[in-house]
Amino acid sequence: MNGLLHHRRVLTIDDSLTVRNFLERLLSRWGAEVEQAASGEEGLSKLHQPGVQYDLILLDLVLPDINGLTVLQRLRKHDDQSAVVILTGEGGVKSAIAAVRDGADGYIEKQALVQGDDYAEFFYGLEQAMEHRAGIVTKKQLDSIKADFYAMITHDLRSPMGTIIMGLDMVLNDEKEPLTPHQRHILMLVNEAAEKTMRLINDYLDYAKIDAGYLKLNRHPIDLREVARDSVRLARVQADAKQQTLHVELPDEPVVANADPERMKQVLDNLLSNAIKYTPEGGEIWLRLYQKGFEAVFEVEDNGIGIPPELLPTIFAKYHRVPGQSRRGIHGTGLGLLIVKEIVKEHGGEVDVHSEGVPGKGTKFVMRIPL
Repeated sequence: MNGLLHHRRVLTIDDSLTVRNFLERLLSRWGAEVEQAASGEEGLSKLHQPGVQYDLILLDLVLPDINGLTVLQRLRKHDDQSAVVILTGEGGVKSAIAAVRDGADGYIEKQALVQGDDYAEFFYGLEQAMEHRAGIVTKKQLDSIKADFYAMITHDLRSPMGTIIMGLDMVLNDEKEPLTPHQRHILMLVNEAAEKTMRLINDYLDYAKIDAGYLKLNRHPIDLREVARDSVRLARVQADAKQQTLHVELPDEPVVANADPERMKQVLDNLLSNAIKYTPEGGEIWLRLYQKGFEAVFEVEDNGIGIPPELLPTIFAKYHRVPGQSRRGIHGTGLGLLIVKEIVKEHGGEVDVHSEGVPGKGTKFVMRIPL
């Protein structure tokens, strides 16, 4: 414990001078630099001093001006690094537990502290609280680094990959200097690999936004039939390449929802692409849109290889790939369905999956969003 408190800054916020002096003497023995505050406002004023950061705050819940919970809530708005331990009197455990839910790192009963001269349990509580806070701070730092890393890598890769795809498109469609069949075959393979790489980059970039809480929607009233038609254009090309039949069932009347058209198209693109990938040549895929009550419902169904029922609960998990011999050679990031779920959830909707896991009976995804 000596090393834990050595040169650590500690602030005690308690209206009892006796308790404050006792804590200062006790903690100073172990090398801590202890300051005192007799009220909530005084404690907050010390916490707001420029350049001042406390490693540990011992906070009484009952104060003469504002209660300790208010102090904690105001503290956590600008300080998520200081470990906070609640000092509670007899019968105050319920309030202390509520404080832990609001961002405290532990609580200690004063009665147990002042009885006897063995403070091992007290110091153990402080140690646990400081380690808990250190873990939270480290996780936030790692999450921030991870999000920055994803964003940096994907942004740095998107620009040159876009240039490659544009250049390939110009060469492949140059009527003045046509390619030989062999050259065209080679460049088509390169173009397919480049577009696949761009899709992977976009998936990682979207995941980074979701993971960091930065996924934003540009919502406005749209006719979801138009979103479906836009998505079907690309899907039909992909389905035709595998001699598959794509059935599209749209209502005659507009289905208007307050939604982000680009993100909704991204959801349909992903679901249709999966249906095409996991359905053998000659198979069938259905896209349906209809209104049910105050919801718009999309269904994407296929008669492909299906998903084993025991794997359905984890299908939307991060990096999830359905295992199996029949799925070998089907590539992806394992992030697509996670992104689908988060986009739908951000719209206030939900997405479900149904499958018996029987080849030929396929899989059905059902997406509902409020109108």
